[in-house]
Amino acid sequence: MEVSFDTEKHNGTGAPVTRIYAPSRRNGPEVRMIEEAAENLPVYPQPREKELAEQPAVEVEKPKVPIYSRILMILAVFLIAATAILAIGGSAQVAKIYTEIHALDSEISSYKEKISLLKKEQSTLNDYATINEANQSVGRVMSWNDN
Repeated sequence: MEVSFDTEKHNGTGAPVTRIYAPSRRNGPEVRMIEEAAENLPVYPQPREKELAEQPAVEVEKPKVPIYSRILMILAVFLIAATAILAIGGSAQVAKIYTEIHALDSEISSYKEKISLLKKEQSTLNDYATINEANQSVGRVMSWNDN
């Protein structure tokens, strides 16, 4: 493999750059696959089946987990589940309260509209009363028909 050094400055550094030759199809010879005969391959000793069968199976002893640690793990899982259930229940109650608040707000706005209509009606009635008083003060008498 060829390695060449470029001592020209690049990006303000004077450190040499190592370039490694990588052949490509354009400028290199064609790459051919060479098959080797099985005779030329190295031979490695293989274990015999008898030797494999004679070796005793290795038993791995798992360390026993004490019963109190199992109980604590189960208790921790139940505590986490209970916390999640309480959080979900609390958020459901908050949502219920918000819906009640919005319902009350809509009722309040409808009552405000009714009050404003009543005030308008009252103001027109007050106007008739003031007109009647003004007429009476001038000497005009209005007769109201009570049918």
